[in-house]
Amino acid sequence: MNFLEKRLDGVHLIKVLKRQSSKAAKENENVSRFWVIDVLKLLGAQCILLHHLSIYGPIAQEIDIYYPIFMDDFSDLTRLAVQVFLVISGYLAAKSISRMKEVHVSALLFKRFVRLAPFYLLCLCMCVMAGVLLHDHLWGSWVPEVPTWGGFLAHALLLQGLLDVPSISSGVWYVAIDFQLFALTVFLAYLFSSREKIRVDNAKLKLSLAFLGLMSLWFFNRFATLDNWAIYFMGSYVLGMLANWAHESVINKKLFLCVWVVGLLSVIYEPRVRISLALCISMCMFLWAQDKGLFLSNRTKSILSILGDSAYAVFLSHFAMILIFSALWNYFEMEGLKSAMAMVLFYWITCVSWGLYLHLKVESEISMLEWTPILKMFHRVGNPKATELYKAI
Repeated sequence: MNFLEKRLDGVHLIKVLKRQSSKAAKENENVSRFWVIDVLKLLGAQCILLHHLSIYGPIAQEIDIYYPIFMDDFSDLTRLAVQVFLVISGYLAAKSISRMKEVHVSALLFKRFVRLAPFYLLCLCMCVMAGVLLHDHLWGSWVPEVPTWGGFLAHALLLQGLLDVPSISSGVWYVAIDFQLFALTVFLAYLFSSREKIRVDNAKLKLSLAFLGLMSLWFFNRFATLDNWAIYFMGSYVLGMLANWAHESVINKKLFLCVWVVGLLSVIYEPRVRISLALCISMCMFLWAQDKGLFLSNRTKSILSILGDSAYAVFLSHFAMILIFSALWNYFEMEGLKSAMAMVLFYWITCVSWGLYLHLKVESEISMLEWTPILKMFHRVGNPKATELYKAI
């Protein structure tokens, strides 16, 4: 074997080892993931895509003719899945917040924005294109109008709810609320960071978040006019954060249980199903979120992790599918309960498959883009300690 052949064999061996180590790393990551969170995200996404189909389009209208009471109850029940995402979002955000050593507000918010916005904007463009191309076969007040440039910019900056701009796609308001909730939490962390010690006072931060969460549960969440603001949803978000921190110490556990009980009293004072569900989900996260799922095989955990991660793609892309399936229904002049149920089944399978494809081929690629040149424009963002922070977000 000559020198060149030996070198090629060596390069091939290195590539094989890299692939094996990468595969092992992914398997270890799947094993260490919390399967409960993946299952909740997966089920929540299914509820949202079925919820919107139950209130928009001719297919829902056809089923409503036969089962009006069921459709109303089904719509009210599935919309509660938003609370699941709020609690989980808070739970996952707490993992990053608790590791903060110093707070660079602009860098952290930009990192969060580029995590949410690029794929979100792509899905908005898909909805606009579907609406324009299928315009002749779609009608009704539920069909979104073609947005103005100002309207699209408001969506791009996640300000459509605050500016009262007509929504391009159903459910995208949640992305704006998620960003608001994270921004509010980061701002509080900045307020309670010490300039001398360059660290976050976690005790003050957790107490302030607990107080803000209780204010939301007892006061702000009772006024539907505030549902475009983070403070309306802060109670559910904080319950998720405290459920995560409860595993760190006995004091944190007592804080979570105290807030949970006082939150329960707020539901007794004024019954709200959405808050009751948030309380149940947060307790579920407290009890089982860190369960390793030893009864599940690694393959099952891997599948759950992929499906759980694809929930964001399914959530954002499904409204375009509602437009497409509604246009098909109208074009072929379909009618009847059997036809409607068949379309629901095809819609559900298509949404899950399309969302999974977008997650694997598009969303995951976007998330791997390097934003370092832009991040370096922020104050001291090139500092290694700052880098350690926003990598976790």
